[in-house]
Amino acid sequence: MHLLNNMRAALACILLLGTAVVSAAAPKTMFLFKDVLQSNTTALTTSGFNTLLIFRIGLTDAGDLVYYSTGDAGEAVDAPVVSDGVYTGGSALSDKIRSFKTLPATLVDRVEVSLVSHDTTFQIIRDLVASEGTGPESTLYRNFAALRSAWSLDALNNDDEGVYDLASTVAFAQMLGGLGLKYTIAPYTNRAFWADALSRINTDSNSQLLDHVYLQVYDGGAGNDPASWKSALGGMKIAPVEWVVNDAKPYEGTSPDAARAEFAEWFAGGPSRGRGTGTTTTSRRWARRTPSTGTC
Repeated sequence: MHLLNNMRAALACILLLGTAVVSAAAPKTMFLFKDVLQSNTTALTTSGFNTLLIFRIGLTDAGDLVYYSTGDAGEAVDAPVVSDGVYTGGSALSDKIRSFKTLPATLVDRVEVSLVSHDTTFQIIRDLVASEGTGPESTLYRNFAALRSAWSLDALNNDDEGVYDLASTVAFAQMLGGLGLKYTIAPYTNRAFWADALSRINTDSNSQLLDHVYLQVYDGGAGNDPASWKSALGGMKIAPVEWVVNDAKPYEGTSPDAARAEFAEWFAGGPSRGRGTGTTTTSRRWARRTPSTGTC
């Protein structure tokens, strides 16, 4: 997400809720920044969220996949997980992730993983698409097929914040669709690019491939208005993403009550603290949320 360098210094989750531009069936999503092996599985699977979005997967120059997260002390946790089409991340990690949807009392029915522009991931995807394509023998296809199978993934999330290469974005998304995955985006700016990408990704043969838009409404996206993004994306339903505080960093972000008020105002169709005007009266810095039943 935006300002990733600040985030990687701490364990974190991010809260997503519905608004007026999201139907009752919209996902209730938690972004998981903490290493999932250290997370409270009971809290994650029973606290009311039906979608978990793991943050994050990156690519090496060779196209291998690495799971980047943060540990209990805020340290970087970088774990190679796929190389040359073979899952190498170990059964402890894959079993934990698969359990999110299989535990007896779980409310989770969808698990996504995010690709983020902190490093050269989207440049590597662009270059691999150009050099190898996205067919069954390509590096991208084989590696993401292995990851999908090992982690029982339902979707890949695109949080590109700098490369914005249309051709590779569309080709990569359609490749994932061929693997049986959905595709989501988490934009904070560049509506014209995302509108163009959406129109090309969702074809007549797969009109629901890109099925969720998680709009950042903090930091660089603090002035975003969900309704205007919905209009720009041709009526696509929008789910705003807000940072809220927790006991790890109580001085950053907005409070749960303030976040609820924002979502309520969006639901009612009214103004919300400068949203839609490009200004905001509340600082949007990196913050964290923990469920009441334990750390995420």
